Amino acid sequence: MGIMFDEIMTEPEVIKKAILANEGKVADIAAEVKKRGIKDITIIGRGTSDNAGLCFKYFAEILSGMPSGTAHPSVTTMYGANVDYSGHLFVAISQSGRSIDTLAVLSQANKQGALTVAVTNDAESPLAKAGKYHLDLSAGEERSIASAKSYIAELTVLYMLAIALSGKTALMPTVYSFPHRVEEAIELLPKLTEAAEETKDLNNFIILSRGVMQGVGKELQLKLNECAYTFAQFYGINDFMHGPYALVEEGVNVIILAPSGECSENFRDIATRLQLLNANVLTFSDEQEILNLATYGVKMPTMDNLSCTIAYSVAMHLYAIELAKQKGKNPDAPRNLKKVTITK
Repeated sequence: MGIMFDEIMTEPEVIKKAILANEGKVADIAAEVKKRGIKDITIIGRGTSDNAGLCFKYFAEILSGMPSGTAHPSVTTMYGANVDYSGHLFVAISQSGRSIDTLAVLSQANKQGALTVAVTNDAESPLAKAGKYHLDLSAGEERSIASAKSYIAELTVLYMLAIALSGKTALMPTVYSFPHRVEEAIELLPKLTEAAEETKDLNNFIILSRGVMQGVGKELQLKLNECAYTFAQFYGINDFMHGPYALVEEGVNVIILAPSGECSENFRDIATRLQLLNANVLTFSDEQEILNLATYGVKMPTMDNLSCTIAYSVAMHLYAIELAKQKGKNPDAPRNLKKVTITK
């Protein structure tokens, strides 16, 4: 069915390998963080890796209470600023490990005495060798230009790190359930194909979610851009209400990612507002009340916060593939792109 699709099918095994390769490493990192009294996390990544980093930010803060920020490479590479990362846990994420700007900032953090962690799929890459610790995605060669299995592996090892930093090791069995969660998402393929058929003539999507799902929403935005050549813009729901809500009129196209949990009330509220304004709404949710407010709906499995980001990410990748095919595009050959993007 295609390179990207075939690689998604391997994700349950990829997750198992990533867990095995990194369980001891995340414990070692957490132990050194505690020993050094580190209180802050800085994260850097581009594209899909940046989206995985946003998921990590939420879980690191929720579970460990450690404030987590994002490093912007141009501050170092363009403006020449000497940002002080001493006393930080510095986490650099890059599937290839060959991102020049990411490496430049990690190298600066090393000089300043930060505890650096490289998250890559290539143990021989410059970034992997530059980090004091390396978390190996263990995903094998990724041939798909639009990253899928490496993104799921990134989420896996980053969630393992967040749990280790929190000391709440009783949560680790949740990570062991990730392969099954991927399988549950893959089982939704007929419904995702149907959703793609229903929305194949739509363009210019607004994507909405909140909380831990924000990294997933941004990942869907990216995959719709690169696979289906469809413009999409993600907003956190509360940010959306502070201005961009003015974009909504009859016929505007909106996708809502709405797993049940702490944000359910926000999801129900925005879904109701959009229905009253006659927007076209595609909703992914396990709550039937929210699905009933949508133009099109995909019923998702009910699961915890960690697991839902995994399952929804896989479902969003499959939806993007199916939408691209319905639009007559080849998701395995996105124009203007190549597997490794080098930026400075």
